[in-house]
Amino acid sequence: MGAIGSVSLEPIVKYAGRAAIFSFGAIINITLIITMLYWKPNPENPSIFFVVAGFWGFADSIWQTQINGTPKIN
Repeated sequence: MGAIGSVSLEPIVKYAGRAAIFSFGAIINITLIITMLYWKPNPENPSIFFVVAGFWGFADSIWQTQINGTPKIN
């Protein structure tokens, strides 16, 4: 999911800006953390495990690509 997120974010950053993408990544992470705090896993419904992991990977791709792409200030 990280590779897909990295590639798909490039055109969005050009229009929305880096701050909007960082905010979107933070919202995804906060939402997932709250979800995992209150979620009671059920082994009969394993698809939720993969959805949570997929969104976590997407949020991680936002953080990794945007931090590495931010210009360095001397």
